[in-house]
Amino acid sequence: MTLVEGPEAGQVVAQVRGELDAAENPLLQQTLLQALRRATRQLTLDLSGVTFFGSAGVTALVWLSQHPEADGKHVTVVATSRVVTGPLELTGLLDRLDVQGLAGELPRPGDRGTPATG
Repeated sequence: MTLVEGPEAGQVVAQVRGELDAAENPLLQQTLLQALRRATRQLTLDLSGVTFFGSAGVTALVWLSQHPEADGKHVTVVATSRVVTGPLELTGLLDRLDVQGLAGELPRPGDRGTPATG
């Protein structure tokens, strides 16, 4: 996972790639906590590069949504594939989280434009 400054003031983007399995969960939660502490207004969790999203990924998102460090901050999840949105839908997280980039949405100007750099 890579943390970069977002395009908006106070925004941090956490870009996750590869598989989110049980072995990765402790590191993921530790890095998400760092991201929450760096973000003063908004945390964007970009899961568009995730190739496997199992119970460890779901657990990390529940943990993130309930963590005290998230209070007062807007957390957005970018999920562009059924690999991620399927488990989110099955667990009800799709309705509880601000999930963007769902398949079937029309791309907006600026989507997938220049990546955030920091």
